[in-house]
Amino acid sequence: MSLEYPIVIKVGKSRLTIGTKEEFLYRRLAIQSAYRRAKIGATYSKLGKGIKRKLKAVDRLGQTESKYVHNRLHVYSRRLIDFCVKHRAGTLILLNQEEKTEIAKEEGFVLRNWSYHDLMTKIKYKAKKVGIEVIID
Repeated sequence: MSLEYPIVIKVGKSRLTIGTKEEFLYRRLAIQSAYRRAKIGATYSKLGKGIKRKLKAVDRLGQTESKYVHNRLHVYSRRLIDFCVKHRAGTLILLNQEEKTEIAKEEGFVLRNWSYHDLMTKIKYKAKKVGIEVIID
């Protein structure tokens, strides 16, 4: 895992990068800005008829971001596990994770928008399901 690409994998001479920082963050930031616009717009909505109707767009966009992140992480972890199965890897070693989490803590923007813990959880789950051992170094 790295800051530029969610997943970088090497097996022998084969190298694969899964996802990009721009692709992941662009969509997530677009959803966040739409959410902010909907919250501001809700204050100017028509009087009466209840708060539930006024906040419908805000609720929908809040769920949209979490669903997008959940989907992307599933896609990234699935591509990683498929690559490992294709190359008959029995062990998956995640290198330098502590260094990357320290770098992410320094940059608040990355830590807020990158979901390393969820991604690692999904990788462990899917690796266990196909019989691949995961070692975090």
